[in-house]
This record gives sequence, structure tokens and C-alpha cells, in this order.
Amino acid sequence: MKRRTVLAGVVPFLQGGRWLDQLLLVNQGEIVQKRFVGIAGGETTEIAVTDDDGTTVSSEHEGQLGQSPAKISPEVATSLRETYDSIRFHVTVNHHNGSLKVFSRTGSVEYRISRALYSGIAVGDHISFQTSLLNSDTIISLSCLADQKESLQRRCRVGVEDPTAER
Repeated sequence: MKRRTVLAGVVPFLQGGRWLDQLLLVNQGEIVQKRFVGIAGGETTEIAVTDDDGTTVSSEHEGQLGQSPAKISPEVATSLRETYDSIRFHVTVNHHNGSLKVFSRTGSVEYRISRALYSGIAVGDHISFQTSLLNSDTIISLSCLADQKESLQRRCRVGVEDPTAER
């Protein structure tokens, strides 16, 4: 009799947990823009912007960023930090309109992101991701990275080394 009571109490809870996981924990969307800025003395300077139209680089940083301003190496980031008090990396995600997600966002939202994640994704990529609990405008990890929306899963292998690395 006791075993049945325990099972009757636990089984519905486990099924409800699976439902909540699917309902609440997935952010998915397409990267529509990448940009990074330098901040010095309260002034913000847009260093590079990448979108569907290509990449625009600030004239003072063209030589420093080289041929690939969409991927920032640790060495380039260190060099830029000598000029600026801080560097911030941002991506704009156009959220997928899928099944009902109570806490998910809709439309296009700009997020802060680490240098490693910034360098590991491209405009046009589709991502599943998690945001910080303390700052919902910061992506802290990717669950999946795909070239097409149809290929995107809730979780898959992502080839970005050390996604939280700033350097």
C-alpha cells in the first residue's frame, strides 16, 4: 500500500516537470546582427558591425582587426583593451515564433555575449541558448548551433571552446 501511495505522488510530478522544462527553458532564434563596442571615459565607440549587408569597421580599427572582424582573437581583444576601458560584444537575435513559451521573448532582442561566443557564431546561424538569471539580456551559453532553423534542436554539440572566456 505504501509503495502505491509513493508512486501515485511521484509520477504526476515527474510528468509535470517534463512539461515545464519544454514550456519554459528554451530560447531559440536567428542571429541577425553582431557588433562590438569599446567604452572609454563614458564614451561608446562602435568598433564593428556585421549583418546581412556585410561588415562595417570603424576606420581607426581596420588595420587592427584584419580580414576577419567577425571573429575576435584573444590577442586582438587584449590590444583593444589597451585603448578602451572595456569592450562589449553584442548579438541581435530574432526569436523564433514556435510553440507557446511563457517566459520566452519574441521579436528581435539585443544580448550581451562573451568574446568566445561572439567569435563562434555568425549572422544567419540559428541558436538555442540560455540567458543569465541575474541579467536576462546576457547570453551565457549555447545549447545548439545550426545553419538552418529546421536543423535546430533544444540541445546538441556546439563547437565553441570555453564559452565564458572574455579574453
